[in-house]
Amino acid sequence: MTEEQIRQIKLITYVNWLVTERFSGDQGIRDMQALNTVVSLPGDGTLSCILGERLSNRKDLYAQLGWFVYYIIEGEPFYGKNRTTVLLMLLWVLKYYRLEFDADQIADFIKTLDPLKHGNSDIALWFSGHCR
Repeated sequence: MTEEQIRQIKLITYVNWLVTERFSGDQGIRDMQALNTVVSLPGDGTLSCILGERLSNRKDLYAQLGWFVYYIIEGEPFYGKNRTTVLLMLLWVLKYYRLEFDADQIADFIKTLDPLKHGNSDIALWFSGHCR
């Protein structure tokens, strides 16, 4: 695991802790391997977008967001508030990259997303159509 991936895990875990503190959820990491998968993109890539790295194109951003959303929801690395953590981090990243989006539409998408029906590429495609 790289130093960047460790920082990403710390950030995601901290956001989950904040969410569970604020909205009374079960705290802690349920599955560390699932959390490692969230930050380990194919080809030794990482979720550099959540650390604020400027990406060269939106396709890379959407691919990273699709990966992030899919693996947090599918793997449920935390005991509680996995989807709320995803939503909070998504809103931050989308604002950071100055994309136009409808927060309610994103919240509905995250709330109803079924990872058994939609893979990470489907999720990335959804972002490309709804976040400009």
